[in-house]
Amino acid sequence: MPEEKEDKKAGLTRHKESLKEWLRDLVDVLVTLGVILVILRVLLGAHMIVPLVVVTTGSMVHHEGSNSWIAWLNERGVANETVMEMPLGGGFNVGDMMVTMRPEAGLGDVIIYQRDSVYGSPDMEPIIHRVVGIVYVNESRVVGHEGTLDCFGEDDFQKYVGYVDECRVNMTGCPYPAVPESASYRFYITKGDANTASDQCAPLMKISIPVNEAQVPAKAWLRLPYVGWLKLIMNAVIRLLTFRF
Repeated sequence: MPEEKEDKKAGLTRHKESLKEWLRDLVDVLVTLGVILVILRVLLGAHMIVPLVVVTTGSMVHHEGSNSWIAWLNERGVANETVMEMPLGGGFNVGDMMVTMRPEAGLGDVIIYQRDSVYGSPDMEPIIHRVVGIVYVNESRVVGHEGTLDCFGEDDFQKYVGYVDECRVNMTGCPYPAVPESASYRFYITKGDANTASDQCAPLMKISIPVNEAQVPAKAWLRLPYVGWLKLIMNAVIRLLTFRF
């Protein structure tokens, strides 16, 4: 009997030591991950706490052999040479993780933008789509554009300039979650490569009014294939466990 007690005691001690080692390893991993995220945050300059975004929809999927997203831009006056130079030209898939960087975006960049209150809610998942048109505003006046404005003309944007001016004074009732502090800024027309229309002009499924640059905390820089599936699976499990019948 004394020997059995000693064996149990020794086994319990080994179990505790193994648990301590596992916890130490977990802490080491979390600390290392935290350091990496801080470094990415500092170096890449994205205006996000964590410079990583998981792709949750198929709106940027490129199907093999299809160049419809290129044809869509070409048909609207964007030169093929310009399209070929756009970043992330291969698109990306559900479950991919995107490393993000500072939000200064040009034509063709893939941006992450917060939703407006007209077609959604700022609390909803942000959108990650490509910039297909840019409108330049100088001292609250539209002064030009590049790319396609899809269903808009330049004159249409003066209305949205008015929204921004009003929101800058009082955010109550503002359709935008954020607006630029300066009166000189950009609006973006955006589109998922796999979609048939821009986010602002889809006949049945508009998801955004023209995006102002203050809505954009980051742009996509690097694709990490499938890494984001861990988060998607964890979110699904949490929703399942918290679902009330």
